[in-house]
Amino acid sequence: MRFIALIITLGLAPLASAQDYTLDAPSQAHIRQAIEVNWTAPQDTGGMLEIRPTEEGARRAAYAYVRNNPERIEVPEAPGDYVLVYVFEGAVHASRPLTVIMAEATVSGPDSVGAGETFEVSWTGPASRSDSITWAERNGAYIRGTSYGYVQDNTEGSRSLRAPADAGEYDLIYRSGETILARHPISVGTISASVEAPAQIHAGGRIPVTFDGPDNNGDLITFADRDGDVRRGIGSYTYVTNATDNAVTLRVGETLGDFDVVYVSNNRVIGRSPITIVEASVDIDGPGEAWARSPFTVAWEGAGNAGDMIFIADVDGNEYDYSYVDPNEPAVELVAPEVLGGYDLVYRTRGGQEMDREALTVIPAPNPPGELIVTQGRAALGEGDAVEIILDASGSMLQRIGGDRRIEIAKATLTELVTDTIPEGTGFALRVFGHREADSCRTDLEIPLGPLDAGAVTSTIAGVNAMNLARTPIGASIGHVRSDLADVPGQRVLVVLTDGEETCDGDAEVQIQALRELGWDIRVNIVGFAIDDADLARTFESWAAAGGGEYFSAADADGLAEAMTRAVATRFEVVDEDGETVASGLTGGDPVVLAPGDYRVVTAGGEVAATIISEEVTTVGFFED
Repeated sequence: MRFIALIITLGLAPLASAQDYTLDAPSQAHIRQAIEVNWTAPQDTGGMLEIRPTEEGARRAAYAYVRNNPERIEVPEAPGDYVLVYVFEGAVHASRPLTVIMAEATVSGPDSVGAGETFEVSWTGPASRSDSITWAERNGAYIRGTSYGYVQDNTEGSRSLRAPADAGEYDLIYRSGETILARHPISVGTISASVEAPAQIHAGGRIPVTFDGPDNNGDLITFADRDGDVRRGIGSYTYVTNATDNAVTLRVGETLGDFDVVYVSNNRVIGRSPITIVEASVDIDGPGEAWARSPFTVAWEGAGNAGDMIFIADVDGNEYDYSYVDPNEPAVELVAPEVLGGYDLVYRTRGGQEMDREALTVIPAPNPPGELIVTQGRAALGEGDAVEIILDASGSMLQRIGGDRRIEIAKATLTELVTDTIPEGTGFALRVFGHREADSCRTDLEIPLGPLDAGAVTSTIAGVNAMNLARTPIGASIGHVRSDLADVPGQRVLVVLTDGEETCDGDAEVQIQALRELGWDIRVNIVGFAIDDADLARTFESWAAAGGGEYFSAADADGLAEAMTRAVATRFEVVDEDGETVASGLTGGDPVVLAPGDYRVVTAGGEVAATIISEEVTTVGFFED
């Protein structure tokens, strides 16, 4: 029998005693507090902590798998008496009582604010998981959809909060889970704004708007139906933070009718001014006949707008040379096709509406033109001139071309540009967006205007890194150029290097027009990097035309280097024997077509003579001594 008993004893697993399991934890905690529990058990894994009500058969109120020692568990939100237990394989092996009490908090802020106003709120509180500062009805329930902010792990602190859009009596609250721990009564008052705009504007035109309003975060000026709600597609919009002395410029589309210019705060219209958009009228006046491959002038008059174009078309609708309209210039210059015959000159708005059409006959040139190419070594701006570069470092610049990210290609190109192309000492500024905050429309002047120091600029460029999910505030960045280059006495060359469209609701064209209206001698060039959207490229092209500059497209590293070099190239004018300027261009750019004869090519740094011979190419250059 002893032998049999011995065999049975050896075949059984040893039984764990109660002393093998222990729990050490606080006996009291406030609601939703995460407490630490020290435990012992024969096994290292497979256990679970549970907090159960003391009532027989009640379901557990919280649990946590045992993975660490000590382990953390969040206590229930309802105050009362509970028991903390250690469970293994469905059985309770250790327990201890736990009392949950109400947490304490305070919240304070102003007694009254305006609807949609942003203000500071202070608090003290337990800082449990997801605790927040938000809004409730006066002495009532939490209001979903209102502004809120998490306290994170700060048991005291302050943060900004935005008032609801509707006036009324509210409470600021400290909220932990579904429990309101503290309240502060606050009155939200009504707000209004005044808006002044022209009573009438032609389709596609631009209007000045002045306003007076609460200037809340996110407030904007835009268009709405007459006495109705905001309506997209009627025209542009701009945030009041982009205003100068409470004045902005808006662009209308080509939808005719009665509308309102409105001030919008917290998605509510709080001010409006009536406006009627009427049909535009434009007449073009061409020469009737033009020599093949020769330049000619087309005059226009009427309600022309930036982004409109005049182009040559044949009877099959094929388009040839074109030029964007400058509202400040009454004519454009085109080059006639090589093939003789009948064509049309067409005026087309930015919205695609044909405004006028006139016949053009291309005839043989009695003395065919020649071409002029103007080259240069380093860019040569005049004394007092300056270059500003706006660099896109948004999330899309992290995409790769070949094995390199776009931002790295751009940085290498800019380093080469300031080292080898732009002369040392030239006025220079660098603005960057997308490199400091994700999901942000922030734009920063990284290098304020000053004489170019290639070493310092290269160091700054090296520290720029594109940020994933950062956005593209092209319009806002261009808007800052007003202050960036305010102290430049001479010519200003602005170069915007971007790989995508505006994503911050800015209006680059309006900002460019505003710069031109300052009376500055400014040239705005747009460099599109890896742009494969034809419509976006056309938009960039129209922006550049509105800024008196050019659009340059770059598909890869070599293309970007060429585009940036051309973007800062020297402007030249071609003057004939009578002293008239007959053409202009940029050094290193496309050939200029000219009638045979003697000319002078003039830049800010000097001039050279050029003789144009029929059907031949003449090259002249500007080089350092």
